[in-house]
Amino acid sequence: MILRTNNPLLSALLLTFCVGCATTPEPPPDVPQEVEQEVKPPAIPPATLYTLLDLADQAIAEDHLTYPEEGSAFQLYNHILQLDPDQEDAQRGLERIVERYIALAMQALQRGQYAGARSMLARARIILPNHPSIEPSERQIRLLSKAQRSVLQLSQQALREESPDLVASIVQFAQPQAESQDCRYTINAKNDAQGRWIYQTLNSASGDSRVRAQINLRLPASVERMCFSDS
Repeated sequence: MILRTNNPLLSALLLTFCVGCATTPEPPPDVPQEVEQEVKPPAIPPATLYTLLDLADQAIAEDHLTYPEEGSAFQLYNHILQLDPDQEDAQRGLERIVERYIALAMQALQRGQYAGARSMLARARIILPNHPSIEPSERQIRLLSKAQRSVLQLSQQALREESPDLVASIVQFAQPQAESQDCRYTINAKNDAQGRWIYQTLNSASGDSRVRAQINLRLPASVERMCFSDS
């Protein structure tokens, strides 16, 4: 309700009073308060983590990778990841186990132990099925296990004489290479000069293609041939 009056001075005073009464005082500005953030403890106490990682490293060094399970590197890294799934050292540890199994598979492959090589890769696949090195290693094992192998024994006397009969035998032995088959050779020789002579003789029978060969300084002297099929 507005009180009306003919007195200008009184009207001004009333208006001032009413405006003051109608104005709601502003609340005081919010005073920022410090919010205490809860600090979460680590998933694994550092001392425990370091102990488990050290034990896992030792297990890998001893090739105690997965079997027996108790105390194996696989068990130790899995225990860490159960407590902390994002623990990077343990994640990398699983990769190290797979890489070691692949290395053991390649060693078995070089010895011609194909079943053992497949077994090592099977264990690696259990740990990390999608590891990028497993599939190429399996292809290499399949290729080498199907290769045709032959060995030509070489007489030291014939090698010293570089006899025509020996040359003819080596050239004939290299015939599959001349027929454009995919063949590789391993030359076992008494010394480097002897190995290079055998290689040059092999290479003379290969036509335009160049023989792929590895020279090993060991006896008895021989040439091992490995030919691969397309299937």
